[in-house]
Amino acid sequence: MARLPVLFLLLTAPAALLAQAADSGAFVITLGTDTIAVERYTRSRDELRDDMVLRDRSPVTTRRLVAMLRPDGSVARLEFDTRAAGGAKDPPAMHGVATFTTEETFFEVTRGGETRRATVVTPGGAMPFLNFCYGLYEQIGRRAHALGGASVEVPAIWFGASLPFTLTVTFPSPDSMTVGFGDQAPTLMDVDAAGRILRADGRLTTQKVTVARVPRLDFARLRAAFARRPLGALSPADSVRADLVGAAIVIDYSRPARRGRKIFGGLVPWNEVWRTGANAATRLTTSADLVMGGRTIPKGSYTLWTLPTPTGWKLIINTQTKAPCEGATCTLPTRPPLWGTTYSADSDLVRLDLTVEQLPQPVEVFTISIELQGGGGAGAARGGGDGGGGSGVLKMEWENTRVSIPFTRK
Repeated sequence: MARLPVLFLLLTAPAALLAQAADSGAFVITLGTDTIAVERYTRSRDELRDDMVLRDRSPVTTRRLVAMLRPDGSVARLEFDTRAAGGAKDPPAMHGVATFTTEETFFEVTRGGETRRATVVTPGGAMPFLNFCYGLYEQIGRRAHALGGASVEVPAIWFGASLPFTLTVTFPSPDSMTVGFGDQAPTLMDVDAAGRILRADGRLTTQKVTVARVPRLDFARLRAAFARRPLGALSPADSVRADLVGAAIVIDYSRPARRGRKIFGGLVPWNEVWRTGANAATRLTTSADLVMGGRTIPKGSYTLWTLPTPTGWKLIINTQTKAPCEGATCTLPTRPPLWGTTYSADSDLVRLDLTVEQLPQPVEVFTISIELQGGGGAGAARGGGDGGGGSGVLKMEWENTRVSIPFTRK
């Protein structure tokens, strides 16, 4: 009998036979209509190698990691480098090594010629976590299977972080997996019989990305193409500043873009409190008392939230501005600002009605502005104010919607 070509035998071999070979795959990660990263990996019994090109920063960055794996799915050691995509021969901008035991994680990070070392207590051991790394997501799924159960809490730690956190991994069916941060909404994944991710949908999470497995990638070509077209920060930080009769008003926020998505009633669900931006919670600081919607807003710092519904919007002014804490950590000067996923209605100062208008042309990037009126005339582009109106209007615009509320100095 004539021998069939080896390639034909490989293409027609049963899936079980192919699964015995070293696992490999590639992913395309998108945010709306923009590709923000690509990834490829290979995995053997005791090693995971993963390469990524990340466009969500400037310059565009490549990240290469090698993880040593244990039979129980945990990671014994992880080493990675990051470089500018156009500088493959340059020294790495960052080099990191992490060693994981059942009780501690040891980090060594070299950046700019300086090396920092740290030891973090991680009882029971922790899995490494890096943003957008779906090769590691697969490994976390393998670890969850080894721990056992339909819903599994997997200890994890961001590379270089000082505290671990918990990933909740569930297996709703043999062909699905979800991974969430604690009790937050999870990323939904379709998986095959070997636990390989076929698709991932993070639109319920704050990252909002979708992920597709592809047969292969021309990695060198994509790296070169993306290096010429960085996206930069996906939701860049910005600020609004205005002077209202001597009252200094500052709003610090992040500016997500539409990227071809339906925003209100889609990306931003109706009838749910919205962070009113992205990343850290949007923050209002005023040096004098203000009056807004008939309510007094005492001078100080607040976070701003909104509640969009099909029939109207509410502006929520909240007194919580720092990350949740316990005990002595509440007095630390390094306590970080509140993240936009940590809303507590118990800290609401007021909820105020917003005026809603439909815009004739869509606004691509979420924009907050303060328009000063009276005294000094209208002013205040989103980057600053005009220096002395007697009243003002706070405006927020995105997609085809503008919401606003007038205010005065008390």
